[in-house]
Amino acid sequence: MQTQLKCLDGSRPRILFAEDSDTVRLVTAALLRRMGCDVDAVEHGEEAVNQVRTQSYDLVLLDIEMPVMDGMIAAREIRALGGGAARTPLMALSAYLADWHKGGQWHECFDMALPKPAGRSELQSAIQKILR
Repeated sequence: MQTQLKCLDGSRPRILFAEDSDTVRLVTAALLRRMGCDVDAVEHGEEAVNQVRTQSYDLVLLDIEMPVMDGMIAAREIRALGGGAARTPLMALSAYLADWHKGGQWHECFDMALPKPAGRSELQSAIQKILR
């Protein structure tokens, strides 16, 4: 049996996942659901910001390179919302994480960053750290 992710209060984690690739979005959302999460999945950063304005999440996962609004801009806008939304943990996902790490850019707005594609155990471990 697979370990299920839980928030400190024992509830199912509510996660927002923004990813422009339909395939990656569907596969990752299904993986997160198998880990015990409730997932809302959107196509780009602007949709993510709009979701965070109206709903609360335990974690927001943002791809960095997306059309309409990229993950970095979306993260800045979420942080600028103020209140509980601004304190929502943000995790960046990027295929170019090594280059991005060199500039230290992800520390500006994100609590954590993972390379894409992230494996199940790596993703689950990172989410567990944020939820604790």
